[in-house]
Amino acid sequence: MWSITHFPAAMRSLSPRIRAKAIEIANQLQEQGQLDQQHIIMISVDEARRWARLERSNEWTIKNDQLYA
Repeated sequence: MWSITHFPAAMRSLSPRIRAKAIEIANQLQEQGQLDQQHIIMISVDEARRWARLERSNEWTIKNDQLYA
């Protein structure tokens, strides 16, 4: 299990918020036990980045909707 103080080097360049999400995803994948560690890290980083993009997109939409309400 990884944590915010103990995580793979591949997550070092992520922002703290995205890293936390990647750690959450990686730990869930690790619990399932179907993938090797390298794939878990790769998938979790990609999914966390995708999650962050969707979050930014939703925040932008909400702010613009409020402007025109």
